[in-house]
Amino acid sequence: MKLRLSTRLFLAILVILLVPLGAMMASVHWSFRRGFDDYLHRQELEHLGRLTRLLADSYQAHGNWNFIRDSPLLWLHLIQRGTRDRLRPPRPLPPPPPPDHPWLQVPGGHGFPPPPPPPRNPFTMGMRLYLQNADHERIAGPPFKPRGDGPPGRSFSTLPIKVDHQIVGWLEVERNPIVSDRLARAFIDRQSRINGLILLMTLGIAILSSIALSRQILRPLRRIAAGTRTLAGGHYAVSLPVTGDELGDLARDFNHLAATLQSHESARRRWIADISHELRTPLAILRGEIEAMQDGIRPCTPERIASLHHEVLALNGLVNDLYELSLSDLGALIYRREPMDLTPLLTQAVANQQARFAGKSIRLSSRTQDSCRIDGDAGRLSQLLSNLLENSYRYTEAGGECRLVLALDGDQARITLDDSAPGVPNDALPHLFERLYRVDASRGREHGGAGLGLAIAANIVAAHDGRILASHSPLGGLRIEIAIPLARSKPSEPT
Repeated sequence: MKLRLSTRLFLAILVILLVPLGAMMASVHWSFRRGFDDYLHRQELEHLGRLTRLLADSYQAHGNWNFIRDSPLLWLHLIQRGTRDRLRPPRPLPPPPPPDHPWLQVPGGHGFPPPPPPPRNPFTMGMRLYLQNADHERIAGPPFKPRGDGPPGRSFSTLPIKVDHQIVGWLEVERNPIVSDRLARAFIDRQSRINGLILLMTLGIAILSSIALSRQILRPLRRIAAGTRTLAGGHYAVSLPVTGDELGDLARDFNHLAATLQSHESARRRWIADISHELRTPLAILRGEIEAMQDGIRPCTPERIASLHHEVLALNGLVNDLYELSLSDLGALIYRREPMDLTPLLTQAVANQQARFAGKSIRLSSRTQDSCRIDGDAGRLSQLLSNLLENSYRYTEAGGECRLVLALDGDQARITLDDSAPGVPNDALPHLFERLYRVDASRGREHGGAGLGLAIAANIVAAHDGRILASHSPLGGLRIEIAIPLARSKPSEPT
């Protein structure tokens, strides 16, 4: 089963919060229990200080440890006296039994007979006390095992027994692994319950925080998803709020995409409207002329037929331009690039247009290099120069000037076309290479053309790895600058 992003994000945040929380609570519980055990053990050792003093007094009274080694019951009696309520004064040791005491009738016995071994009870203090002489030899205590043979975690503390500042023995205490004091157990249980309540409260806060954080993080993503659905529905006028993080960058890119789609949609609608107008105009003229001839309003003369032929040629030129532009956009326009000299191509293009420009009283001049070799398609480059000169011819006023220059600029061939007035407004310069775009103020439809020449020229330049720019001409009109990389020179063959 695939989890939603919100669920995965919630679980991730919850785990990130719970892992350190659980580790912290476990460490606090362990530290408290360890510290509390240490406190109880130190308190027990302090309480056993009375027993060491009692053992020291008994040793001083007898001069050695034989009185305990021979009487295990006396060891238990001393433990009882030394570990009971410290406020009660210690009682003196009982006198030794008379010779006819029944305990002395035990075969091989002397002094107090050993009592029956008590059960191994961890809660009994005497089962965790060991008496040793100054050389750490066992004197009294439960069945003793070396420390290395005990269970893992077995711990001992040793208290010295001193007489006249000299150590005469050792009292070894095994740490109690189980809390036996009723009040201590009640305190630990109360602290455990409090820690459990704190853990539950913190868990609830962590869950609520995870939900809030996941929603806060996913809110921009939900806005982006809603905006994407809006774009898919064809509504491009949508904008998302931008924040200062990575999601804000994504929202900014989304807004740019929406603006680009809106621009493309507007261009598409404008394209359809312009194409419809460009096709409707010559068709309307043809239909009107033909119907007028059919109705006898206008005679069918050679001049009328020539006018109709002119409109058909204009319509055919528009269809051809649209076809070439669509092929260029699809990358299906065929280019046969090969090493060629651009100088004669430019000279021939100017020579072909000299008579036509002269008929409009426009002075057409050129300046070229002796040789300018590039890798290009001669046919497409001729079409490029023809479109540029046609654009200048249509929109340059009579009596003006048109100048075409070919120069070398580093590793590029630079073609510059300048014409005289009228000029182009600043806001129209970036749009000149858009299809069907024309400046209505000075380069309107009355000059002819469909506004596709510069768009086709831009595609041809791009296919030759070049660039084309439009700017104001020093002659007062429009300047078109084209830069095309020069042909790479072949490496010289070794001799």
